[in-house]
Amino acid sequence: MSIPVNLVPGDDAWDGAVNLHDLGGLPLQDGGTTAPGRVWRSGAPEPITPTGWAEALEAGLTTVVDLRNPAEIKQARKRMPDSVRPGGLVTRSTPTEDPGDPHFLETCGPWLDHPRSYAPNIAMYPHLVGGVFRALADAAGPALVHCAAGRDRTGMITAMLLSLTGVEHEAIADDYVRAFRGTTHRGGGVTYDEEQGAWVQQPGKTWTAQQLDVRVRERRAALLSWLAELDPAAYLRYAGLDEGRITALRGRLRAGEPLPGSGPRAGRGS
Repeated sequence: MSIPVNLVPGDDAWDGAVNLHDLGGLPLQDGGTTAPGRVWRSGAPEPITPTGWAEALEAGLTTVVDLRNPAEIKQARKRMPDSVRPGGLVTRSTPTEDPGDPHFLETCGPWLDHPRSYAPNIAMYPHLVGGVFRALADAAGPALVHCAAGRDRTGMITAMLLSLTGVEHEAIADDYVRAFRGTTHRGGGVTYDEEQGAWVQQPGKTWTAQQLDVRVRERRAALLSWLAELDPAAYLRYAGLDEGRITALRGRLRAGEPLPGSGPRAGRGS
């Protein structure tokens, strides 16, 4: 779990959006590229203005998949009480972790902003991660996936989706690096305070350009190592997804494939 110290605007449209970009245009292993306008990733959406939400709706957005924990969502709404999103959007709250789980704290706590946490995270919580992908598979149209900074939890989920789609691993790593550099959050964030029994904010730290490059390289290498061992379809079956949903997810980012959720589907047994 991470809470951004500062975020920088994404380079896509949607006024006020932070660390936002489209997962379209990434090279596929069997040729071609992923289809644009089907899945976006970003940081927390509370700063999106009414104009930005109108732009998102115009782009076709139907579903927001929120990877944050309930306490984070409550905190974000307290910080920005006037933040309102369009009523027509479907929002799915699908956290990827249990921040109060001692095993999670011991295993993933030291690596909350690092792909080294991905393997133990998905191993601990297949029911939670499965819920994320179920929400994506069932989305009635284009979807936004986000956490707080749009970097780590979002990076984990989008890397799994891109791998399932058949995107080249180097391109998945490039996408992660782009998001990592898309926030000025440099090692601050939150830590678990045992005395308070709560997650508390840490001061942000400033990295030099050279220090940032070192951190990018080590995280990129860790991500590629994880992807080399990952079988996303097998994992999703283990997490309880049926073949209909897995097929829908494979096609969601592929040009020429009907957008999953746009029509009747069979095999939705789970």
